[in-house]
Amino acid sequence: MEPKVSVIIPLYNGEKYVEETILSVIKQTYKNIEIIVIDDGSKDQSATITKNLMSTYGNIMYYYQDNQGVSVARNQGMKKATGEFITFLDSDDFWHPTKIEKQIKQIHTTKMNVCYSGHINYYNETLREENNHTEFVQGDITKAFLTHRVLAQTSTWLFEKSILDEHAIQFTPGSSWGEDIEFIFKAVSVSNVCFVPEFLTYYRILSEGNLSSKFRDYHLKTQKETEIYQRLKDWITDKKDKLITNYYNELLAIINTYSFPHIIIDNACIYFQANTTYRQETLKEIKDDVKNYTKKLFIKNGKRSVKLHLKLLYVHAKLFQHFKASKG
Repeated sequence: MEPKVSVIIPLYNGEKYVEETILSVIKQTYKNIEIIVIDDGSKDQSATITKNLMSTYGNIMYYYQDNQGVSVARNQGMKKATGEFITFLDSDDFWHPTKIEKQIKQIHTTKMNVCYSGHINYYNETLREENNHTEFVQGDITKAFLTHRVLAQTSTWLFEKSILDEHAIQFTPGSSWGEDIEFIFKAVSVSNVCFVPEFLTYYRILSEGNLSSKFRDYHLKTQKETEIYQRLKDWITDKKDKLITNYYNELLAIINTYSFPHIIIDNACIYFQANTTYRQETLKEIKDDVKNYTKKLFIKNGKRSVKLHLKLLYVHAKLFQHFKASKG
């Protein structure tokens, strides 16, 4: 008999797209599926739309919780799940009809515990599709994932539930940035991973808001993402004997010398885009942040990573000069 797959959909004020999302699961060519919708305190018509679908399709379950964030909603979904496999689908994204079937087949073929596929950035207003290119790596993908060679979005993954249960892998409550990176890395660090080399998830890019409103919490975002990678360092150390990789020391080095600086550069560049009106103040904030983080990382990690940190400062100095020259 085909193994059951639990599809967990966290829902918050998703009335515009949730029906399309759920129907993309109903229309899967793989049929042994249960759909678990966790409503995280929606105030729109999301619940009504979901319950209407429940009256037509018998494999949809709906649960309501007071607003606690997407991580708690996903964790609640995992507690409710009865399938041998778990996958997640955000309430504004949708799947190609063959997504689950192809992943289950690949897991059976390779005898591995986790499978991912590619995703497509879907720009709703213009109906423009864009492949989000990723490398397809099999087996031990820990280094490839940490260095962003594997760019698989949350809704592209399929996990064997027993692996998540055995290692008590959950989403960190309250984590609002990068919670998927932490969860996925923990799963792939203890599992061999296979892939379907196709782009089977449509990740909707919404136009609501603007860069300035999205990234006004630049400092908080940087801090929260830094905390995620610190938790991953703790995970690697605590789970050393359980990891499937032989690159234990390299994983720690990647986080120290690549992940932390990448957070600063990525968030800083986005903040530049979002706050050109306040460019001089922004530049000063970013330069101060870079200096402070670099100092802390150097003190904590020693001279091994100082060259990369100095290069980071050089990049920001050039960025500063560019914006000063181009913006007056």
